[in-house]
Amino acid sequence: MQLTTLPVYSKLADPADIPVEIAARLPKDWKLSQHQLETYQALCSDEIDVVINTAMTGDGKSLAGLLPIITHWSEAPTLVLYPTNELIQDQYRSIEAQFPQWDRPADRAAMLYGAKLDELTAVTESLTRPETMRRELVNRLLVLSNPDILHAILQFHYQQFGRAATWLTNELNLNFQQLTFDEFHIFDAAQITAVLTGLLFLHEQNPRLKTLFLSATPDQRLIVPLRRVGFGDRLKLISPQEEGWYMHGEDPGKGWRCILQACQLTFAQQSAEEWMAEGLAQVLLPWFRDRPNGAKAAIIVNSVATALRLEQLLRPHLEPRGLNVAPNTRLNGQSTRKASYDADVLIGTSTVDVGVDFRINLLIFEASSAGTFLQRLGRVGRHTHYKDRDGVLREFQDFAAYALVPPFVYDRLTLAKEGQPPLLHAGDTLNRQLLGDHITAVYPEPANFKHYARIWGRFQPAKVYEALLGKSKAAKKVDLNLQASFAAVRERLQRRYYDLTGANVGKAVQEANQYRRDGLGLLVQEAQAFRGGSPFECGVLKDGERDPITYDLFWLLANAQLEQLSQKAFCAAVTQMQRATAPFERGRQVAFFRWRGLRTQAEPVTVLLGAQVSAWSQDKFMTAQVLPGIRLDVNGHNDFLNDLNDQLTRREVVGLLVPGYSLKQLRSEVYLPGIFTLHTYRDENDLQGCIAFGRYALLLDSILRHRKLRAANDGPLFA
Repeated sequence: MQLTTLPVYSKLADPADIPVEIAARLPKDWKLSQHQLETYQALCSDEIDVVINTAMTGDGKSLAGLLPIITHWSEAPTLVLYPTNELIQDQYRSIEAQFPQWDRPADRAAMLYGAKLDELTAVTESLTRPETMRRELVNRLLVLSNPDILHAILQFHYQQFGRAATWLTNELNLNFQQLTFDEFHIFDAAQITAVLTGLLFLHEQNPRLKTLFLSATPDQRLIVPLRRVGFGDRLKLISPQEEGWYMHGEDPGKGWRCILQACQLTFAQQSAEEWMAEGLAQVLLPWFRDRPNGAKAAIIVNSVATALRLEQLLRPHLEPRGLNVAPNTRLNGQSTRKASYDADVLIGTSTVDVGVDFRINLLIFEASSAGTFLQRLGRVGRHTHYKDRDGVLREFQDFAAYALVPPFVYDRLTLAKEGQPPLLHAGDTLNRQLLGDHITAVYPEPANFKHYARIWGRFQPAKVYEALLGKSKAAKKVDLNLQASFAAVRERLQRRYYDLTGANVGKAVQEANQYRRDGLGLLVQEAQAFRGGSPFECGVLKDGERDPITYDLFWLLANAQLEQLSQKAFCAAVTQMQRATAPFERGRQVAFFRWRGLRTQAEPVTVLLGAQVSAWSQDKFMTAQVLPGIRLDVNGHNDFLNDLNDQLTRREVVGLLVPGYSLKQLRSEVYLPGIFTLHTYRDENDLQGCIAFGRYALLLDSILRHRKLRAANDGPLFA
C-alpha cells in the first residue's frame, strides 16, 4: 500500500515581535519560528519555572533552548542533557559552527560524559574525577552532558574526602540558571522519576532555576507529575500543533518555512530481511541509478543482528557501483558511527533514532511501536540537499519511505472494521499529523509501569533525603551542621516527594537500610541508578573499529563467534588503539572478547538456576529478588563457556522469575515495550519460565504486584 504525506510548514515569528536583544545578534538570513520565540519568552519570564516544547522533528527545538544563553550569555549559564553521548557530540559540532555566527565564542561550551571525564582526568593527572567534574561545571557557561551524569551528581556519587555530601550539588546550583532535557520522550518511568527527584531538590535550593523539556511527543507521564508536585501554575506547554503553527500541503507563502518535504510512503507487512530479498533489485538499486545527481538512503531496523546481516548482503551489490555502505549500531565504535552519516547507505538501529541529524531522501525502516514508527519516519524529508564526499552540493529531487510493520498493524491500517472504512487507502494523500494519529491508534499501547514510582522509584528521593539528614554512606556518622542547614528543605521535599511517588520518603530510607541489612542492598542500588545497572556488560574488540565496544553478553553468545580475552590482554589492546582503559578497569564488565564474526543463525541462550533458587518458596516468584548467581546454556563457545559460568555463579544479580511462561506469552500478556529484555530460564527440576534482570526486573515487578497473569497455557493475546 502506497500513499503520500504532505509537506509541513512552520510559522515564522513576526520580525516586529522579536526582542531587540535577539534581533541584534540574529545572523543574516536567519528567521526564528514562532515556537522558538515563545520558548525564549517563557524561559525569560519570572512567572514560569518549567517549559515543555513539543515542536516537530526538524523544527529547531534545540536552538530554542539556547536562545537565552546566546542573548544573555553570562547571566544564563545552561546545562543541556542529551540521552546519548553521540547526540552530545553532534550538538557540540553544531554549536562550534553556529555560535560564531551569533558572535559568541564556542570555546565556552564543553562536553561532559563518562569517557570525556576519564580523558580530562587523565590529562590533568593531579585531579580526581570529582575535582575534574567541578572544574568543568564552574568554568563553562554551556555544558553538554547526559542525564546519567546529572543523576549521579544529585544522588551524591561524586564524593570528595573531607567535603559535605552536597558540595558538588551546590556548585551545580550556583553555576547554572537553566537545565534543558532534550529528546525526553524516550525516558521510561524510572528515569522520569529520577529526573523529577533531582529537579525538585535543585528548585528547593535555587528557585530561579529554569527547566526546559524538548520532545516532539508530549508525554503525560511527565506533564501529570509536574503538575502534581507543584509546577502546574508555573508550567508552560508550547504546542505548535495545537496553536495552529503548522500548515500541511501547499506553501502558505511569506511567514512560513518548510520543515518536512512531501514523501511517498509505502507500507509492507514484512521484516527488513524479507523485504530486501526483492527490494534490493526493485527499489534500492534503481533509486540510486535513476538519481545520479543526488541520492542517499538509510535502513533502520530493530535488531543489531539484522543490521549486520543486511550490511553483509548489500556491500557486494552496492560498493562495486561506487556506493558506500556503513553500519551504525551499538556494536560499532563512535568513529564508525560518526562516519556512517556521510555514507550513501546507512544501516542502523535505535542508535540513529534520537536527535542526530543526517541527510537522506530514501528511508527503509522497521517499527515495533507507534513511537518508534513516528520517530524513524521523521528522519526523512528534513533536508533538500547534501554535500558528497568530494564536497559537491547535491540536490534531492524527491523523498520516499518504506515502513515495514507487523502484520496485525498492517491489517488494522488497511482493513475495514465493524462497518467502519479502513484508516488508510492506497493512493491517499494526508498530512503527517493525521498519519500519526492513525499509527498511534493501531499499535497497542505498551505497559506504562504506573506503579513504579511508589514501589521502587521512592528509593531515589530517599537517597536525597538521607544525604540531607547529614548521614554518611554507612549511616553511622552524622554531620550536624549539614543536618541543621537543610532542615527546612527536608521538610518541604518530604511533602513534594510524597506527591511525586505516593510514598513516605522517611520510611523509604528505613526500608532501604533494612534491605541492606537483609543482604538485598543490590535491589536498592538498582532502583537508585538512572538507567539501571548492566550486570552482563562485556568489552568487545572488533577488527576495523577504532574504538573498543561494550555490549550485552546474552546477545554476543547467541549471535557472535568470539575469542575470550583476559582483562589485562583486553586493556593492552585498548592502549594500542590509543583509547582510555579506565572504563574497562572498574570491574563492570563480566567478560572480554575479540569479535570473530557473526553466526549464521542465532542460538537460544538459556539461564540455568541452581539448587538455592530451585528451592524457593512461591512468594519469591514474580517479585524482584537478588539471585545468588546463574549459569548459561548455549550451543558453541565450548572453549570458554565453563570458565565464564564459573564467574557468573559468583556474581549476584537482580532478577525476577515468571514460571511457566514462554517469552512470547509474557510479552503478549503484559505488552512490554520492544526494548524490554527477557530471557528463558530452567531450574534444577527442569521447570522453565521467563527471567528479567536488573532494571527490567524492577519494572516488571511493579506491574505484577498489581496484575494477576492468566494461566500460561491460555495462549497469547496478540498474533
